[in-house]
Amino acid sequence: MLLSSLLLLGVLSFVPGSGAQKRRTPDSHLESLRGIVEGPLAGWNAVFYLDPSLEAHVWEYARGLLVGRNASYVLVDLGSDGALWSEEQPLELLRGAFMVHVVVFQNDPRPFFEAVSLQWNPQYLLFFSVSNETKSNLLLEDTFKGIERLLLVEKTYLASSTSKPVSGIFSSFPFEERMIRSIGSWSSARFTVREDLFVDRFKSFRNYEFQLGTWFDDFPYLHQSKTKPEGYGDGVEVEMLDAMSRVLDFKYNFTTEPPDLKWGAFENGSWTGMLGMVHRKEKNFTVNYFVITGERVDAFDASVSYWMEGFGMSMLSPPSLPKWRGAYYPFTSSVWLSLAVTFVLVLIIMTVQDILQPEPFLGGVGSTWPYLLRAMFNSSIPRLPKAQWQRLFVGSWWLYCFIVTTAYTANLIAFLTIPVFPARIQTVQQLAESDYRVSMFDYGEFVPGALKSSRDPHYRALGEKLDLFPTYDGSVHPMLQGTHAYIESYSYNRILIFVDYEADNSYMLREQLYPGHLCWYFQKNTAWKYKFDHGIRRLVESGLIAHWIKVKTEDFLGRDFERRQQLRDKERLNQALSLDHLQGVFFILAMSWAAGVLVFAGEVLRHRCLLQELD
Repeated sequence: MLLSSLLLLGVLSFVPGSGAQKRRTPDSHLESLRGIVEGPLAGWNAVFYLDPSLEAHVWEYARGLLVGRNASYVLVDLGSDGALWSEEQPLELLRGAFMVHVVVFQNDPRPFFEAVSLQWNPQYLLFFSVSNETKSNLLLEDTFKGIERLLLVEKTYLASSTSKPVSGIFSSFPFEERMIRSIGSWSSARFTVREDLFVDRFKSFRNYEFQLGTWFDDFPYLHQSKTKPEGYGDGVEVEMLDAMSRVLDFKYNFTTEPPDLKWGAFENGSWTGMLGMVHRKEKNFTVNYFVITGERVDAFDASVSYWMEGFGMSMLSPPSLPKWRGAYYPFTSSVWLSLAVTFVLVLIIMTVQDILQPEPFLGGVGSTWPYLLRAMFNSSIPRLPKAQWQRLFVGSWWLYCFIVTTAYTANLIAFLTIPVFPARIQTVQQLAESDYRVSMFDYGEFVPGALKSSRDPHYRALGEKLDLFPTYDGSVHPMLQGTHAYIESYSYNRILIFVDYEADNSYMLREQLYPGHLCWYFQKNTAWKYKFDHGIRRLVESGLIAHWIKVKTEDFLGRDFERRQQLRDKERLNQALSLDHLQGVFFILAMSWAAGVLVFAGEVLRHRCLLQELD
C-alpha cells in the first residue's frame, strides 16, 4: 500500500466560473461513479485521471469523491504531458498490483496514454465515460492491450428510446469471438468487491496457437524429440506447456533455432537470438533457459521462477597418484614423521637403559633397533628383559606397536585396491587461482561480458582467462585436453560432456557461476502472462518441475547417475590383487635390498681397510 506521503497532485486546468456556477443534481450515471469509488474500490490506492474538457459540475463532482478517502490517491490531468508525467513516477505507481487506475473523460483520452513510457502498465484500469457516444473501441486499442483487468463504464440506453440511460459495464476478451462484451449494468448489490467488477478476461485461450521463440539445443529443458518427427520438442518445458495447455486451452508452435543462432543478449542497441524475436514481436514468448536479470526485466515481462540453476564448470578429473606409493598412503606424512621420531626416542631410551644395567640385556644399539623393530612387524620376541621396570617399558612399546600396525593393516587394503586422487578444484576461487584457463561457446550469452566486468576479483580473473570459440567442438576440446574448464549451463553441461563427448573421467565443479532463477520471457506488457504465472506456481508447488528435471536428465545420463558418478573412480573391493596393486611392496623390497647391498659394500670396504692396516 502506498503511504499518504506518496500523494501526488497533477497540475489541473482551471475551470472558469466553476465556483460561481450553480450546483446541479448529479445524474444516475455520475452516481454510478460514486458507487464504484465508494463500493468495490473503497480502501484501494488509486490514480485518478481527469479530463480537462469535463463540464464544471462533473469536474467538481469527481473531485468531491476524493475528499475523505481512507487510501492514498494520485490526481492527474489528462491535458498534461504523459511522457513527462510517467518519467517522474515510481514504478510501484505505474505497474503496482495494489493500485487501481480510474480515467474519467469526456473527449478521447488516448493522446495522454500514447505518450506515457513503456513502464506504464497498470493491472487494473477503469474508463468512466461521461460522453453520450459509445467509447467501446477504447478496449481494443493497442495502447491498452497489455492491461490485465480492463473495464469501460459508459452510458447505455435500453431498447426503449424513452428510457433513461444506465451505466453499462464492458470489457474486452481478446481470445473470444465477441471481443467486447457487456458485464452488466452497475449495481451496488452485484459488484461488492473489486474482483466482482474486474472480471477475468482470459479464462480460456480458446485453442489459440502461441508462437514461441525457442532453440532445440537446451538439454534437458528443450530439445528435439527422439521419437517424433523433426520440429517436435521434448524436455521439461514441453511437459510444462502440455500441462498448462490442457487447462488453459491453447496450442503452441516452436522455433527450432533463432535465425541469427544467438541465445539472447542486448548487443549494439538491439536484442539478439530468441529474446530478439520476442522483443520484435515476432514471437509471443520464449521458454528456453533464461535467468532473471534486471536488464531483461526492463525490456520483457518475466514469469515467476520455476527452477534455480547457474552455469556449471566441467573439468577433467586429475589422474590418480602413483600406485607404487600405495604402501605409504594409509598414514599421512605427519603420522609417518611421528612414528619415526617415536622410534628414535625409544631406541635412545632403550640403549641408555641397557647401558645402565650391571649386565647389558641387548648389548648396544646394533642389537637394540632390530629388537624394537620386531614389534612393528608383529614378530615374536625371543626373550624379555630381566629387570621388571624394563619389562614394563617394553610392554608399553608392544601395545603401542599393536595399535599402529592394526590401523595400518586395516587401511592398507583400501589404498591398495582403490586409486588415490589429488584434491579436485571445486570452487570459483580455486579455479581462478589455478593455472587452468576457461573456455565457452560464444552463442550470445551474458556470461563473458559479466565475467570481464565483474567486481568480484575471482569472477574477473576467470573473465581474463576466458577463451571464446565459435563451435561446441572448439570450446570442449581444450577441456578434454586438460588445459581448460568448460563453462555452460549446469544441466546442459553435464549432458553434453558425459553423453555427446563421453568424457567419463570428467566432473562438475561444486560451485556454479551466476546461479539464478529460471523464467519464461514474454513481450513487454503481456496482459495474459499472469495465467502462465498461476500455472507455473502450481507445477512448482506440486513438485512436478523437480520430477521432470530428474526424469529428463536421466533420459540422457541413465538412472542413478549421481550415485554412479560418485562410484565411478572406485574399483571393486572383492577383486583379486594384481601386481599393479602391490607394486609398492615390491618397490619397498627393492629399496631394502639396495640398502642391504650398500651396507654390505661398506662392510667389505671397511674390512679391507682393517686388513691393510694390520699388514
